[in-house]
This record gives sequence, C-alpha cells and structure tokens, in this order.
Amino acid sequence: MLHVYYGADDFRSGEALAELKRSLDGDGMLASNTSVLSGRGLKPAELTQHAMAVPFLAESRLVIVEGLLSALGSRRGVADEWQPFIEAAAELPPSNHVVLIEPAPRRDDRQGIGRSPLLRALKNVPDADVREFAELKTWSRSGPSEVGRWLYDRASARSIAIDNDAIDTLVDLIGANLRTLAQELDKLAAHAAATGAPSITAADVRLMTPQAREESMFALVDAIVEGRADLALRLLRRVLDDGSVAPILLQVMVARQLRNLVRATELLERHATQQEVGDATGLRGFPLTKVMRQSRQLSREQAERNLRAVEAADFAVKSGRLGDELALELLVSGGLRPPS
Repeated sequence: MLHVYYGADDFRSGEALAELKRSLDGDGMLASNTSVLSGRGLKPAELTQHAMAVPFLAESRLVIVEGLLSALGSRRGVADEWQPFIEAAAELPPSNHVVLIEPAPRRDDRQGIGRSPLLRALKNVPDADVREFAELKTWSRSGPSEVGRWLYDRASARSIAIDNDAIDTLVDLIGANLRTLAQELDKLAAHAAATGAPSITAADVRLMTPQAREESMFALVDAIVEGRADLALRLLRRVLDDGSVAPILLQVMVARQLRNLVRATELLERHATQQEVGDATGLRGFPLTKVMRQSRQLSREQAERNLRAVEAADFAVKSGRLGDELALELLVSGGLRPPS
C-alpha cells in the first residue's frame, strides 16, 4: 500500500508514521524489514526495487522515503519519468507499504508540494493513503478551535481528564505548536495524578507551563515600569513564592525595559517614528508596540528617574545593605514614579 504524508504540521505526520509502524509490527520483525531512503537523487527503478522486495521472515515490509516530492519539485515531465513507480505502487503486495513523507514547507513557499505533478499522479493510485497535515487553527468563529479539538481528542484517547478552560489556556499560551502541547499535556497529567486531582484545571496550566510563567513575569515587569504598585506587589509575591524567577533577573528585566523607555521617550520628544524607535532599541512587533504605549505615558524625566531608582536598588543589594527580595518590594511599593 502507498502512503503519502505531507503538509505544514510535521508533528501529526510523524505521529501518523509512528502509528503505521505500530500497526505493521505484529510479529516484532518490522525493524529488520524497514528501509529508509533519501528522496534526493533517488531513481524510480531503485525505489521500485525496494518497494517490491519480499519481507524476510516477517509479516510486513516498510519503505520510508524522505523528501522525494520536495526534491523533485514541480518541473514538467516528473510524472512521466516516475511512471514505472506509479504503476508498481498500484501493484504492491498486501505485505508491503511505501511511505513518502515530506518535510514542512518553507515559510516563503506557500504552496509547498501542492504543485507537484507526481503528487497529483499518486493521488490516483488505487487505495493510496494520501494525507495533507495542514497547520491547525488556534481560532474559531464558534466553538472550540481546531487546536482545541485536537487537544481534547488527544486527552480523551489517553484517558486524561482536562477542563475546557485548561484547554483554552494551553492554546492561548502555546498556540499551534502541537509537539509542545503534547509534552505539556503529558506533564500536566502526571502532575494531576501525583496530586490526586480529578482533572487538569486552568490553574494547573498557569502553574506548570513555562509559557505561563514567562507571561506572568512579563506582566510583572510591565506593572512595575507602569507604576501599578498594587498589581505589581501581588504579582511579585506570586513569582517569588513559586521560585520560578530569581529576583536579580527581575531587576535586570525592569532595568532593560526602563532603558528602552528612556531611549524611546527621548526620541519621541524629537517626533521620531515608531520605525526609528524600533531601530534604536532593537525591538520589533508587540514589544515595540508596548514600549511605544508606555513611553507615551511617561516623560523622559520620569523614565530616567525610575531607571536611577532601579540602579540604586541594585547597588543596595550588591553592597549588602538590602536583601534582593526586600529591595524589589521597596522599589515596587514606592521607588518608581507612576505616569503623570
């Protein structure tokens, strides 16, 4: 049987191949009857010879070809050149399976192998298992997203109880990276089993997932530099209690953000554009948008004063006059001037 797995989601295509291997390895002899070939430089006669070989003392034979369609591209005449293999693929014995597995396309190659003449020809092979694994969407106009449904189905297949809010939180934090989602799901399931929890909750996700801790840390830095003392103190106590971030690292992050704000406010006084601010600070995307928003709330004098306060707190810690946690708490509670 012929199998073709391609598309942007190489995690699901890889899992499809792993599942096929499990289904064919009933006698435990598949490993010694598996050939893995590179598609680059491969000839039709060579692949046909591998595909038609009889399994050796085993129920099944598996031939895996990596990147053949990508290597051949969309040039004219490819399907005619590979006609001998196309004909052989229609006559494979039931014991033999050939898998053409393709790498995820480059970001600048929107069509990927969709233009491949050989792919179009292989789709017409009787009983061929041709699957495109497109990247799942993290959004939906109604109901759960494609990624959310995938995560729910994966949890159900593994008898993992997880709340809908926890699924939404994971998708919000990690997006469509299914490999990371799968790893986090397994880790959260182990945590729930160890604690005896009936199901994985959104609170578990925020506690255990690195992306959630990073998000909490950035929210803390924003609250500090924006002078929102009450929120900053609550977030600071949470971060310090769980021990996920060293106080010295938080001071470094606050100082770096304030240096960017000093530079941005100075440039905005000269009527600089957002692009010019980005070039001066090295920021792009959301971090640049955030600095632009924050710099419009602070004057240059306030940003400079706040930066000096952070530097003074750092000196107090290094000179031994204050502990690092106390220095941070004093800085947050009264050391920084909020926007006017």
